[in-house]
Amino acid sequence: MYGEIHEFPHVIADSLARRKAIDQVAEILTSKDFATVQVLGRGTSGNASLFLKYLIEVKLGILVADASPSTTSIYKSPIAMRNNLLIGMSQSGKSTDLVEFARTAIESGAYFVAMTNDASSPLAKLAHHHIDLGVGPELAVAATKSYSSELLHAQFLVDAMLDESSPAGLAEEAERVIKDSDLRIQKASGLHHADDIVVLGRGYSLANALELSLKVKETSLINVPANSTAEYLHGPIAALKESSSVIFLAPSGQDYSVIAPTVDRVRAITKNIFWIGSSQFCADGETYLGGSSIKNESYSCIIDST
Repeated sequence: MYGEIHEFPHVIADSLARRKAIDQVAEILTSKDFATVQVLGRGTSGNASLFLKYLIEVKLGILVADASPSTTSIYKSPIAMRNNLLIGMSQSGKSTDLVEFARTAIESGAYFVAMTNDASSPLAKLAHHHIDLGVGPELAVAATKSYSSELLHAQFLVDAMLDESSPAGLAEEAERVIKDSDLRIQKASGLHHADDIVVLGRGYSLANALELSLKVKETSLINVPANSTAEYLHGPIAALKESSSVIFLAPSGQDYSVIAPTVDRVRAITKNIFWIGSSQFCADGETYLGGSSIKNESYSCIIDST
């Protein structure tokens, strides 16, 4: 994982060099008048598809549904998808239920775009357009660079549909953040002994909160819940204790007021608070674990995902 995380700056540079291919897909998509949009993914790719959902809804103003693969794989139910855009994310492109859902969707009239790391995979071959994640073989037990690449390509696709460019210095910023990884590991050592950890994000950063939770479960075998900071106040905070540790994901460019009420409530219960993203919200006695300084919320989330 450590080694593959350090590959991401190269992935960014390579993806920027190949962006024309995404621009061409975006041009075709913007020429069509889709009635609905669905995103499709499982696990890590499911978290990345949530990021894409937010991008499309916020930047394009189109409501996006999260596809339910069990509809076709378990219940064998056909769904009318005429004039529907389906965007599927999968590192391998081989997940059986995703392939089955995509096949049924296409047969029902959906227009399908796949983002995978394997152009010869079943999901890629089904697609009207395939966007290559370009991360190469991923050997880590928990997916790292492929998740970050999914976020990056989701951003590129939406940017291209709006004819917008990326902030300058993305690869360099990723390099800067990753360079501090050893220091971040030391700062996070307190979490190693914590028996009650919660990860919180809001909006674009919710995908990263869910992914961080998944990574800790996969690598440390600890059950770490993740929530939206807004949702957390509607019940889950009742389980928070003085000994609990909370990780806030607060990317640069985010309006702090959207998470402030939750931060205040958490600070009244526990002092074991860690921050990823902007350093400006970290109070005395709390631990800052680093993050992007790019003043663009969604792009900061991409860099913070490393």
